[in-house]
Amino acid sequence: MTRFSLAVAAVMCGTWVAAGEPEPARDGLRVWLDASAEETLEKDESGRVVRWRNRVEGGPAAEAEVGRGPVHVARGMHGKPVLRFTGAEWLRLPALRPSVGPVAVFVVAQRREEHATDVRWQRLVSCWNGDDQDDNRVPCFCQTADHKGMGQAFEPTVFDVVRNDVGLYPIWLGRNGRHQGQNLRGDVAELLVYDRAFVSEDAIQQVLRYLGRKWNAHVLRRDQGWTLVGPLPDPPERITDRWPLSDQANRDGWQPDPGLTDEFTGDQLDEAKWWPTNPKWLGRQPALFHPSNVRVADGELQLTMRRWFPEDGPTERGYHTYTSAAVQSRQRVLYGYFEVEAQPMRSHGSSAFWFYDHTPEIWTEIDVFEIGGGAPSHQRRYHMNAHVFHTPEERRHWNVGGTWEAPWDLADDFHVYGLQWDREELKYYVDGVLVRRMRNTHWHQPLTLNLDSETMPNWFGLPRDEDLPSTFRIRYVRAWKHPDGKATRGSR
Repeated sequence: MTRFSLAVAAVMCGTWVAAGEPEPARDGLRVWLDASAEETLEKDESGRVVRWRNRVEGGPAAEAEVGRGPVHVARGMHGKPVLRFTGAEWLRLPALRPSVGPVAVFVVAQRREEHATDVRWQRLVSCWNGDDQDDNRVPCFCQTADHKGMGQAFEPTVFDVVRNDVGLYPIWLGRNGRHQGQNLRGDVAELLVYDRAFVSEDAIQQVLRYLGRKWNAHVLRRDQGWTLVGPLPDPPERITDRWPLSDQANRDGWQPDPGLTDEFTGDQLDEAKWWPTNPKWLGRQPALFHPSNVRVADGELQLTMRRWFPEDGPTERGYHTYTSAAVQSRQRVLYGYFEVEAQPMRSHGSSAFWFYDHTPEIWTEIDVFEIGGGAPSHQRRYHMNAHVFHTPEERRHWNVGGTWEAPWDLADDFHVYGLQWDREELKYYVDGVLVRRMRNTHWHQPLTLNLDSETMPNWFGLPRDEDLPSTFRIRYVRAWKHPDGKATRGSR
């Protein structure tokens, strides 16, 4: 039986310093609510907390409506105090900053077995601006008390939310600010709210360690790596097509990998190298991958999304209205350097360059990019990600990623996108410039190379009829390996 579970939701910037008991970074800290500082808790006659004072001097307090305050429990989390929410209580902080920008919030919480329930998406934090849109859409944000949105008890865990595109509107603890529902059943121990951006992943990890050690909390967030902020510094000049744009002098000693290289100079797909669809997947509903949307012409691979659906399409499996396109390499590869010159679609459909494979034992994925070239608020966002769906040691799906904000609409023109994948790191490049790097902790499985267009209704929204057909264009795919065997490959 799980004694209790603890969640720490995180978005913050800075470092912590030890002065007696360690403290979080103060730079940019607007709210620090700490249940272990019992002098900050004001209670009514029934023992409910009506006001949780801020440890930041002059900062706002969190206040409860009459009869809606949580109960103070003196020994609730590894012997330390917590505020207990049972589904009928909440606290509210006033707006801190209406303008959109960086926000960092950490929440330490737990849920015991007796508080488990079938109520999903229980809110730890809900920051809502009072408009009609939900609190989980920018410029608002929220953090649920379980990464899967479930209501069961869970082990000590650390969740994180790191945003640069939201406001600091009124914040509710323990309730959805818009719906006045999805109430928390669980305990809250500490809240940190910052109004500035992270300077590095190390800064995030330092604060997570502070909270984890203080409350004996499990940290869910994995090292997210580094992602560029701002424009590309000094893109290199293309001197030769023989080597990656990021390494035109070939200092790393790359060798071409012809099995995964294609210049698309003919008038049809080279099916000795590529499947004309994804042989293991029909596509993301409602759009069905269809070979008729794959074309080689004008020196390009063209992957088109259309508002057209075949009469014999698998509607019973949720496919309808749209078809899209995919190609997958027949060869699998482990490590190397991979580069495409591509122009994403200008529609709500995604344009994606990614690697994956799955077996009963292991299933991993590396997304070099997923771009919604015409999706509102995503036109300039270069989304990079890496997933672990399952391994012999891990059965829970998790992912790490980053988003670079380009200074141009990504669908405006062709750009060069690259991935360097080795035993130690994953490095992502745009026009030969490093935009992201992360440690390679799990991606040691031979994978297929994929290029596709998909509908992503829950992320980019369904495509508009007036934007279709839309085409994802790829001028080339080039691959390199290391001569010393660091890059190996396997046939499919």
